[in-house]
Amino acid sequence: MKTQSAISVPGEVAITSQIREFFQRYGATFVELAIGKRSDVNVLLEFYGAPLRFIGSTFHMVMNDSAAITGADGMGGEIDRLRRAGFAGSALDKCQICVLNPRAALVDALWLRRDGAGALMARFGVIYLLTLTTSGWRITSAVNASE
Repeated sequence: MKTQSAISVPGEVAITSQIREFFQRYGATFVELAIGKRSDVNVLLEFYGAPLRFIGSTFHMVMNDSAAITGADGMGGEIDRLRRAGFAGSALDKCQICVLNPRAALVDALWLRRDGAGALMARFGVIYLLTLTTSGWRITSAVNASE
């Protein structure tokens, strides 16, 4: 994905800046939850919006409401699995933003997850669809695009 679209969207630079800041907060918050530094899983609702569609190589889930997003079968369960696996940190290695219009953007991200010893646990790509809601930017779809 390109950072600049073929058609200039009004405020594209501002939107790109907002989304970069969003992902900085998202990454830090996700890590704090997954390492047990914080336990308020509802904070994820500052980043995800329902319905949330998440697609991987072996699954396709639709979380229809906030409880499904934060629950054991949703992102809350992923947080718990990472805690048990010895997860210690995550870094955003790539973040390419394509502004679709003033209320939607695609983000092509590459994440690196590490354990407590600093060893690489996982390297995976995710393509996110973000939409601007009355509460701000929210991830509404995520497709695992692992390398």
